[in-house]
Amino acid sequence: MLGRNTGDSITERAVGAYSQIADPRLREVVAALIQHLHALVKEVRLTEPEWEFAWDFMARMAAVTGPERNEFLLLADVLGLSQLIEVIDHDRPDSAVGFALVGPFYRANAPVRARGESIASPDTTGDRVRITGRVYDLTTSAPIAGATLSTWQAATNGLYENQDPAQPDYNLRGQFHADEAGTYELVALMPTPYPVPIDGPVGDLLRVARRHPYRPAHIHFIVSHPGYETLITQVFVEGGEMVDSDVVFTSGANMLGRFERDGDGYHLHYDFQLRPGVSTTPRAPLP
Repeated sequence: MLGRNTGDSITERAVGAYSQIADPRLREVVAALIQHLHALVKEVRLTEPEWEFAWDFMARMAAVTGPERNEFLLLADVLGLSQLIEVIDHDRPDSAVGFALVGPFYRANAPVRARGESIASPDTTGDRVRITGRVYDLTTSAPIAGATLSTWQAATNGLYENQDPAQPDYNLRGQFHADEAGTYELVALMPTPYPVPIDGPVGDLLRVARRHPYRPAHIHFIVSHPGYETLITQVFVEGGEMVDSDVVFTSGANMLGRFERDGDGYHLHYDFQLRPGVSTTPRAPLP
């Protein structure tokens, strides 16, 4: 029998309306989503004008989302949701490199480069860093021969190549393979801090919150091999600016690298540990 609408009765009816979803995991997620959204509305006593503002905010995000940029992903990043999912989904020992969000600028099909090759074009400004290390099994410490390392980073002007017409196609991106001993070597650009895009709704949110928009200096890596869980991570400059106040909450003690002076450039030695599991390829936000 239909009764009078109350806060609790509407929540119960909404959860019940989706109780016939066949997939148990999807049913669980949808029920929890409804319950938590309803709980938020009840807790803060959300008003109609505030709800209208929320929809307008989402419409504004949709207006600036396209092949070159995903404002919804950026919002999840600056709210800490993206990194929270990574931490919960990939529990690893403190001694292992931590997982990180893939970020909105990962691009598929980066060129395969030779061992020791630079991902920076000759005319890319900035110091170079030679990066060496080893990929090995987290459980046995055995080397993982042939592991693939995909890497990408922003230029010193704070832009990834897809954002900057002045950069060559696929600049500061590349794929490398570890040798029989699991070792790898490449040359990259010494990373520098850069801001996330702030010309859209997410920028408005950061300004209201009085938060700076900067990511500390870092280099992205995806390390993979068949039979192992794919590692998505970022390597930050130990002691670097804003490493304690990353706008997307990603930087952590298990993702710091020691970039040391080496002649005219820098050197970083950094090892990656993979755990046996299913090798997957993350969906690239950029084609």
